[in-house]
Amino acid sequence: MAEWMTAPVRADRVPNEGEHRSADLFLVAVAAIGAKRAEHDWLGAPRGRHERLGDGQQYLRRFDGGAICWSSRTGAHEVHGPVAERWEALGAEASILGFPITDSAPVAWPDGTTRPGGHAHFEGGSIYWSPEHGALVVRGMVRDIWALLRWERGALGLPVGDTRLDDDGVLSARFEHGRIAWSSAAGPLVEISGAGAAGSRAGASGASTAPGRLDPATERRLARVTPGFAPPD
Repeated sequence: MAEWMTAPVRADRVPNEGEHRSADLFLVAVAAIGAKRAEHDWLGAPRGRHERLGDGQQYLRRFDGGAICWSSRTGAHEVHGPVAERWEALGAEASILGFPITDSAPVAWPDGTTRPGGHAHFEGGSIYWSPEHGALVVRGMVRDIWALLRWERGALGLPVGDTRLDDDGVLSARFEHGRIAWSSAAGPLVEISGAGAAGSRAGASGASTAPGRLDPATERRLARVTPGFAPPD
């Protein structure tokens, strides 16, 4: 739950011998949020004061075009649009995702050109949004394996469903061109459905730019992900 930060901060409230009380952290947060806002003019005007979150060691300020969050763990990062809406719907910083650790950023096609959509990384996972599939959560070892496969620019494309944990302890998610599954007992499973799947983009020749199989370098990266790659559940 967020509460409004209404108490004034006096100039005589300074740290002693490196100790940072709540008021001191508030000053740090205000400066960091202000600096981040200066990087992103498109965020527009503030909608209210700085909000104190949770135990008071983390802060948020809302703007017309999004919000900037700060914590001592993560620094200041902005979130906006459908990514921010999904994050807030899940419980924002109190959810499994925690605080953002990057600003929001575009997504790309396999050739590196910008694709409609956006994403942000959080302490506990990532949210990827596209007009075709909505805003979806990728987390855990599924996210780590997908990162090894070059995120949405790789063979699998964007997620088409949230990462889910089944009753057998298997974490899995479906993507435009296949599926990733992980369990601590069996290790990784990557299924590729081929280049003709939904979400492929046709190039100038009319051929799909989405690869239908893993290249040798990617296969070698994936081979490093064994059942011992992550600690047991």
